[in-house]
Amino acid sequence: MSLETKERIVKLLEEGNSSRMVAKDVGCSQSAVSKIWTKYKQHGMVVKAKRTGRPRKTSKRQDKQLKMKHKWEEAGANVCDRTVRNRLKEMGFQYRKAERKPSLTSKHKRTRLQWAKERQSWTKCSFVILFTY
Repeated sequence: MSLETKERIVKLLEEGNSSRMVAKDVGCSQSAVSKIWTKYKQHGMVVKAKRTGRPRKTSKRQDKQLKMKHKWEEAGANVCDRTVRNRLKEMGFQYRKAERKPSLTSKHKRTRLQWAKERQSWTKCSFVILFTY
């Protein structure tokens, strides 16, 4: 839920509206409204406070890899990461990475700027005609 929505919920409740009316107005559950209101009363704000504690040493991706490797070891197969990936591929799982696109060159930037300057005085109707073909 967005910060704006949470602030709106608090504002409506402070104005004296019931949690049922606020939930209907905002479009969320009554329990969500209740939780936001309780946290607001406890902490005086709707945003999450920065949490303290030691930063994580592993990323979510690394955690997944460790979990996968552990499962293979439990099965009695001492294999490397590459073998795990190969077996997953054989089972139909695929990993795809978005293709890297080249950056805009200075010529591209000049051409874009020129195009925009030529159409700076155009109205909304002019653009509709341009993009309908």
